Amino acid sequence: MPLNETLAMSGLDLCYLPATEQIALFKSGELSPVDVVKAQFARAEAVEPVINAFTETFYEQAMDAARAAEEVYVNRPGDARPLEGITVAIKDEMSVEGQRNTQGSLIYKDYVADETHPVAQRLRDAGAIFHARSATPEFCSAWTTETRLHGVTRNPWNPDYTPSGSSGGAGAALAAGTTTLATGSDIGGSIRGPAAMCGVVGFKPPYGRVPDAAPFNLDPYCHVGAMARTVADCALMQNVISGHHPQDIATVRQKMTIPMEYGSLQGKRIGYSLDISNEVVTKDVADQTFKVLDALSDAGAIVEEVKLGWGHEVREGCKNYLNHLMGAALAREVEAHPDQVCDYTKYFAECAAKTTAEDFLAAFDTAADIYSRFGPMMENSYYAFVCPAFASYEMLAEQKPWDRITIGDRDFDSEYDLNTLAVFNMLSRLPTLAVPAGIGANGRPVGVQIVARAFDDPRAFHVASVLQQRMPWLDQASRRPNL
Repeated sequence: MPLNETLAMSGLDLCYLPATEQIALFKSGELSPVDVVKAQFARAEAVEPVINAFTETFYEQAMDAARAAEEVYVNRPGDARPLEGITVAIKDEMSVEGQRNTQGSLIYKDYVADETHPVAQRLRDAGAIFHARSATPEFCSAWTTETRLHGVTRNPWNPDYTPSGSSGGAGAALAAGTTTLATGSDIGGSIRGPAAMCGVVGFKPPYGRVPDAAPFNLDPYCHVGAMARTVADCALMQNVISGHHPQDIATVRQKMTIPMEYGSLQGKRIGYSLDISNEVVTKDVADQTFKVLDALSDAGAIVEEVKLGWGHEVREGCKNYLNHLMGAALAREVEAHPDQVCDYTKYFAECAAKTTAEDFLAAFDTAADIYSRFGPMMENSYYAFVCPAFASYEMLAEQKPWDRITIGDRDFDSEYDLNTLAVFNMLSRLPTLAVPAGIGANGRPVGVQIVARAFDDPRAFHVASVLQQRMPWLDQASRRPNL
């Protein structure tokens, strides 16, 4: 079915068309999933040589699926599923039966999955089209997305810089217009980091909200979540993938459905802080964060600064926890395949060897201490909390975890000193949504996190939805990467 000429959309407009609008047009007969798949593959052909967001594409299978979805909308519209005909890029850590599942590693370059991850299965059952796999650093371990197997993934806004990690391919593809939705996973900020760096939306749901595969489904820092270009699309996808799953004992039985529409924020109190134990943010980050706060204030919210008093122990707790647990898993691979792993995988394995059970226990003590104050504050005083996602966005595409970054006259660790993400993995039952805060003076996106009280996902989406109405992003050419 050809695109109705009255829509007057270019191929690029189709690439960026939100899933919610696509579905409405599919149902009206004005647009076909075939048109979107063709446009996004043409876009990928043009931009992939620059950004390298995909590790593999499935053009023929995607076109077959798009034609099948078109047939549903034309002949059996009542059978259309929630994501019928919508493209989803699957992160190359998530298994899909019959597809390569490399985890960004030479070790698994030829491994073909023999089962499908619960989230991928739910997406497929909802009618999604798996047209590509998105790049990740080796074993999802780094803040940049670079591997010996797949090369360097770059930020569409400026290819010299990273889209972050570990869902870097997902963030880059969404920003570049080569997919409509994408899966992400987040153990220390790996959904929200790429969302912030690439100017898109990423949701870290509360632990237990979305099923994951063993053994990391048992790690409360570990979350699978939705990535998209709009708040509504993120909610649409999240509603498909969430809910109890018989294979994951950690999933909560009660299903949470996020509303697609919201009312005013009039009179809602929103707390904020620029200092999430980082002590310093760049002027760009501060300026864009205050624009977000001004927009929320203009929408009727009561915005107040919060002095959290969190210090270096928070960053150390997050780092030690992840090094001790995730780093130990990396150490297994390094020991078994020393000539095939990436240099940063060896580095993280070495870091893991330096942590102790006492360090691991101390991370729990820190989490308990900071939540003893933050939890009651969110329950009793504030509807939501807003903070930057990063203190600085000056991370290069090929930056190593041992490289340092200078802000003003101060020298910082390029990992935990610069991000304010991992603390909300530590406080893992708090829903946390990363959304764009605008474009900084350097021409690249800045992002903020919107945090709600434990297990109250709709609050974060409410604030983000109002913000997007007042500060829209990626909706027109002037607010997209010039790529």
